[in-house]
Amino acid sequence: MKTPRFQLTVRAVAAAAIALAGSFYAVPALAESGIPDPGPTASPSASPSTTASPAAPSEATTAAGAADPAAAPAAAPEISDAGLAEAVRRDLGMTLEEFNAAGQLARTAADAVPSLRELPGYLGISLRDGKILVEGSGTELEARVNELNGAGTAAVFVLVAPVAGPPAEPSNIPSAAPKAVPSAAELVASSTEQLFQAYVREVGPAALQAVAYSGGRFIIRTGGKNAAEAGGSPVPAQPTEPASTDAAPGKISPAEFVARYANVQLEQGPPVTTEADVYGGEGYAIDRQTICSTGFGAFSAAGLPVVLTAGHCAEDGTARTAELEPPTSATAGGAAPMPGTLAPLGTFGFSQFGGLHNAWVLNPTWDTGDPGDPGNVGTDIAVIEALDGGINVQPAATTWASAANPGPTAVKIIGVVAPFEGQAVCRSGRTTGWSCGKVAEVGTYVVGGRTTAAGDLRAFKGFLSNDVQSSGGDSGGPWISGNFAVGTHSAGETSGANFAIATTLQDALTKFPTAVQLQLFLNKPELVAPENLTFMTGQPITGRVPEAPASAVAANSKVRITVGSETPLEVPVDSAGNWSFPAPATPGKLTFTAETVNGFSKSGAVALAVSVSDLDAPVIAAPEGGAALISLSRIDGTGTPGLTVKLSGDVSGSAEVQPDGRWSIPVAGPVYGQLAVHAVQTSDGGVDSPSVTRTFTVVPGVPAVSSIVDGTHFSQDALPATISGTGIDGADVSVAVDGTPVGAAQAGGAGVGARSVVRSMVPHVLVAGGRWSVPFPAGLTPGAHTLSVTQSVDGIASAPRLVTFTIEAPAAAPAAVPAGPDGPTAAVAVLPSGTGQLPNTGAGSLLPTAGLAGGAILLGSVLLGGTKLTAARRRAVR
Repeated sequence: MKTPRFQLTVRAVAAAAIALAGSFYAVPALAESGIPDPGPTASPSASPSTTASPAAPSEATTAAGAADPAAAPAAAPEISDAGLAEAVRRDLGMTLEEFNAAGQLARTAADAVPSLRELPGYLGISLRDGKILVEGSGTELEARVNELNGAGTAAVFVLVAPVAGPPAEPSNIPSAAPKAVPSAAELVASSTEQLFQAYVREVGPAALQAVAYSGGRFIIRTGGKNAAEAGGSPVPAQPTEPASTDAAPGKISPAEFVARYANVQLEQGPPVTTEADVYGGEGYAIDRQTICSTGFGAFSAAGLPVVLTAGHCAEDGTARTAELEPPTSATAGGAAPMPGTLAPLGTFGFSQFGGLHNAWVLNPTWDTGDPGDPGNVGTDIAVIEALDGGINVQPAATTWASAANPGPTAVKIIGVVAPFEGQAVCRSGRTTGWSCGKVAEVGTYVVGGRTTAAGDLRAFKGFLSNDVQSSGGDSGGPWISGNFAVGTHSAGETSGANFAIATTLQDALTKFPTAVQLQLFLNKPELVAPENLTFMTGQPITGRVPEAPASAVAANSKVRITVGSETPLEVPVDSAGNWSFPAPATPGKLTFTAETVNGFSKSGAVALAVSVSDLDAPVIAAPEGGAALISLSRIDGTGTPGLTVKLSGDVSGSAEVQPDGRWSIPVAGPVYGQLAVHAVQTSDGGVDSPSVTRTFTVVPGVPAVSSIVDGTHFSQDALPATISGTGIDGADVSVAVDGTPVGAAQAGGAGVGARSVVRSMVPHVLVAGGRWSVPFPAGLTPGAHTLSVTQSVDGIASAPRLVTFTIEAPAAAPAAVPAGPDGPTAAVAVLPSGTGQLPNTGAGSLLPTAGLAGGAILLGSVLLGGTKLTAARRRAVR
């Protein structure tokens, strides 16, 4: 047992004290039983990866008793990526699309590894800047990289030469041990597996932490004494001890081993300890002693739902029951007081921590059978089975955006991918919540086992991140890349140089004695059908499985078709999500259910219905698809003589197919814009044929300008109030003078030939009653100007109507006329040549100022100048 008493709480105060003491150990989350204490709780420091700063329960807070239905998380019917987008932006500086693309890139890399691994000169793969870097050299390797890129496609795979020269100083470890730079290195490591076995055979596992690959080099990392989980209480903090440089009897030292290799470096790191810790990432209690996190939903070989988690959480197979921690009671969910009872989750089944049967790296009671491979490299995986009937495991990982309702922001899982250096990943756990970073290295990791024996060291394949945050209780939680599962959380360190280690899920799934399938998120299928949902007998009924909101359709998915009581038919889904099955030979209505399936994973069934017809679809011969027409008077085609062709959509009508197989349907009234016409053949009492669709455009005619005649001259002080004309009722008219749009605001309706109006950002006016009008623009300077007017329907614009006009400066005020013998002489207005317009002479202001005398002179009208003045005013006003 972990503790003498069992209370479900994180020891926040003790953990804080250990951290202050300078410990390099990540302490497991422990639990003791007792009576609930409603008193105040301790508040640990906020984790960088949590969204809040929750208070952790005190040591007096308890958890025991009978089941509380409210404590179990409700199954969420809908899952979205809403919270993930913000999380990856915050932690990785990436968009959701970029994060999903990173997962897809890792999938592409994983598919290529088997063909690369056997080639001479291959060292490893890393991901960087949207590229897959294949590290190594050789003509065969280069040829394979070129083959993977393919002809005529953007190069995704890039061959990079191995790193040369002495090892670089490690930047992620607080204190690096002196490294031996080989003076005459003869060996070149080719894989972490080979290097690990060689190290264990020649040096031994003591103080070994990892054999990994990163930055073009292999790394042997050693450290202080790895802390094994004690049988009674948390392992006390111990200062870091440097790795011994002395060789064990019959062995060589780590430095001597590394000196043999040209591409291996020696590093020292702090001790690694496992973190004892129903959406992946939620907490659960183990026999009322410790807390871990759920990993991924899965299925047993019998198709029963199970939950994957860390193997060390199963205590070498001694753990029995698992109970769900309410998400709001988790540290990442707010640390609300634990309820008196917990909802049952299930019981532990198969588990493995280290080698087969939980074997140590070197175990006197266990022999690998191969003297050349003495190290028991295994995994860190366990399964929780016999789930409670009320548990509904979801194929998704919680982001802890909302502890009370994790479903809407959970991340869907659609497959498994191997980890690669540089890969963007995120982790979920009940203590530190959601945290993202990049894979720094991939290799074999060694951690302390369950006992206090010095030789109890466990090795497993995994990967490490220096960015991802973790703590006790996060063990077993899911690691993802995009929508792909990458691993389950195993170990970490936060009090020194931060790092987190996960078990590689792809490898872990191979360790189960019977097959275990990962639970996958699958979208429901939908139809891709003609307009009238009709298919011909014997022809494929087609559909698709949507990719969104996940980044891809899970590989090897199928659609299960069930018609009535008939035996279900499973049809494959291609990489684009397309599927099909043949229509029955009997025409009529066909109702069926369709469900996307992938192994034991299911999307849930959806009811679909189509019509099956024995009539051929008609052919639309004219106009041609995509044609741009000036006008449309009829639609022609061919069909089966004696049947009737019916048109619907933007043009309607019907006609009988003539004995020569031709038909023609006139178009009533003018139509313009983007048009789609659907045609079927029909017969009395039968099912209409499948629909065919033809799309084309009819360009509107040029609008008319009625208020300005081409070549007109205006005086600047006698400009018209509006520019107006005629056009197609309901069309958008755009008016511009000298290329500058003229704004307008006028309501209007739609008329014959007008369809949905596509608004633009350019000022326009809607034709109403066949007419349009805009205000004449202010501020035009004297000189020549060009008016351009176009009209559009459905975004299809006409050719422009171009009209030129000239604005002239007003005439200067007339000079004073000396009085003659018969009185003052009237000023004479001068007409501009060829304008047909008279300028405003200002005579409107002469009458008030001239008084009665001026009025008498005008009324007398004996002089020619008085006559011209009056005419000029009348014509200018118009």
